[in-house]
Amino acid sequence: MRVIMPRFSHRLALKIVLPFAALTLAIGAVGTLTATGELSSRSQGAFDAQLVHDGIVAESMVKTGDSERRAILRLLTNGPGLSQNWDKTAALQAWLERALTIHPNVIVEVVDTSGREIVGVVGHGAVADTVTRSHDLSSWPGLSYMLSGGATTIDLVASAPQPAIFAGQPVRNAADGLIGAVLVGDYLDDRAGTIKASLPHDDITFYDVNGQVLATSLPIPPSQFATLALDGNTRGRISPTSVVELPRVAGGPSTEILSPWTARTTNLGYVGTVGSTAGLLADTNQLRIILVTLFLAGVLFTLAIGIWLARRITRPVHRLVEATRLVSAGDLDHQALVTTHDEIGELTDSFNQMTRSLKEKSASLRTTMTQLQDTYLMTIEALASAVEARDPYTHGHTRRVEEYAVIMAEALGCGEAEINALRRACVLHDIGKIGIEDAILRKQARLEPDESMRMQKHPVIGVDMLKGIDFLDTVLPLIRHHHERWDGNGYPDELRADEIPLGARILAVADAVDAMTSDRPYRAARTFEYAKTEILKGSATHFDPEVVTAFIKSQRAIEDLLRNAAGEEMHHHPDSDDLGGWRMHVVGR
Repeated sequence: MRVIMPRFSHRLALKIVLPFAALTLAIGAVGTLTATGELSSRSQGAFDAQLVHDGIVAESMVKTGDSERRAILRLLTNGPGLSQNWDKTAALQAWLERALTIHPNVIVEVVDTSGREIVGVVGHGAVADTVTRSHDLSSWPGLSYMLSGGATTIDLVASAPQPAIFAGQPVRNAADGLIGAVLVGDYLDDRAGTIKASLPHDDITFYDVNGQVLATSLPIPPSQFATLALDGNTRGRISPTSVVELPRVAGGPSTEILSPWTARTTNLGYVGTVGSTAGLLADTNQLRIILVTLFLAGVLFTLAIGIWLARRITRPVHRLVEATRLVSAGDLDHQALVTTHDEIGELTDSFNQMTRSLKEKSASLRTTMTQLQDTYLMTIEALASAVEARDPYTHGHTRRVEEYAVIMAEALGCGEAEINALRRACVLHDIGKIGIEDAILRKQARLEPDESMRMQKHPVIGVDMLKGIDFLDTVLPLIRHHHERWDGNGYPDELRADEIPLGARILAVADAVDAMTSDRPYRAARTFEYAKTEILKGSATHFDPEVVTAFIKSQRAIEDLLRNAAGEEMHHHPDSDDLGGWRMHVVGR
């Protein structure tokens, strides 16, 4: 029996090298983690310091903007020009536009004592100004309170139609009577953009006193502003003396520091300075990759040198292992090459001596096995011949069945191994009849039901006789099932269709042909044409249709065998209702 030896799952060279490679890898991993951790900590500290600095700069720029608004407001209210033109809309508009010469993007609003807009001017830089009139601004925070005399100045954030911050104060006539108010402001989007231009690596976000986003320079749509809202706990931790740091993911990974937003004594909300951490993470990851690459290169270099050295030591062992595989696969002529004069060399030489001895014993054993197999086969064939000798009418039956079956098997494209198994099955298919009484075998009339049942046991008897002979394993299914029918009504197992082995299906047709064209004790031999007609009638019921087709294609060769058979006599076609033909053979014999 051929023995397949498993390949080594762990090479000896790797067993030598891997511990050192693993140690190097462990040291490298610890070193990489320590170095990258320290560098990441330092980088994070530098990033935080820069972000705090930028936050202070942003807060300073916000205060500068507040001062600019108040300066423009003083410019407009100083002197009697504003009150003198109060009732002249065109002149009042011209007076207000003086503010745009200082700040081209400023917003100026003039309202009456009820908070209704008299005229409003919105600057757009080099683009023409926008002029509005008659809007009701009384709902702006603190405006009505100032117009009622409750305050002399005001700072407010108007959220509509676009978030903006204003500074305002009342306007009085020459008689010191309150006639309205003037407000100067700018849009928070413009203010955030101005600050970002000075801090290109950061973004600015303005929040109202409830923590809702008013404006931001982050590249996110207004529909995502809610994700940036500050909860009550966060707002409670923000004070003039401390800032709050928050991680952010909107617009990319980032960190935001928050500080209070006040104008004079008015709390307007909160200002957030957002610094992107993407660059920090990218630098840290790149550094980590560089360090890991260097350490891995060192490990691989160590591993390569170690494997090279180890292979020089273990190569003779590998040659010997390969030799054992070849010998176990049956190559007893192979001799392992002896390349050293140490213990491995002595082991190799001893292996070669063992292989030579094994070759000699194997040749002797193979000869003995062949002789034993031939003896077995001759004994069994002698038994089969003895079965035929019990019935002179079946003399030569197995030889003819073999010839017919081989012709049909070749027509079906069967391989050499299948045909060899079929040949042996043809010789031995009726050997089980040795266990059937002569009275049944030689009976010249139709068998009784109990006799038919006894006759139907001969395939099983034959298999039981041959069971345990290894070289006949492929033959036994053909012997057992050569009386099965395509429709499942055969015996002994009532197999049907493709459940029946192909060789048994071929043997069934060949057996039936010889049964019908040979003399039997209960009737004379039939003509080939009659046998062909009966085979065709049995297609898809008794026989495999494909095998029947192969029989029809091979009929000339089979008919030639019949004509050349010594002592064979042809007869006329019997009547169609004659039941003494092959059906009795298939069912009973």
